[in-house]
Amino acid sequence: MATVWGASFKAGTDDVRESPALAIAALMHQRGATITVHDPHAVPTALRRHPELDYAEALDNSVQGAQLIVLATEWPHFREADPKALAPLVADPVLVDLRNLIDADAWRMAGWTVRQLGRPAQE
Repeated sequence: MATVWGASFKAGTDDVRESPALAIAALMHQRGATITVHDPHAVPTALRRHPELDYAEALDNSVQGAQLIVLATEWPHFREADPKALAPLVADPVLVDLRNLIDADAWRMAGWTVRQLGRPAQE
């Protein structure tokens, strides 16, 4: 089970056309993963385009039981997420930040494994 944070192609819109976030979510789903998508504004439009995916309106609901979170759209909503509060909700505290949006050190201090695109892995 995985969560994709972001559905719109960029923050500040509900436009999901050409959305890399939804392309990633759909590919993961096609490969057998159960995917929950959360976006502060684009859930209704994403649902129409990809009804096969699960959606969560609230950030904390989106991570319930997740083994992986993929941050794919650079909403401030995700940057401001509290890693300490989210850690008990997930099955595995693993975050892949494709936008280099979060403070990786703060997430790691809260017990998360964090990978950021183009940055060396740290434990």
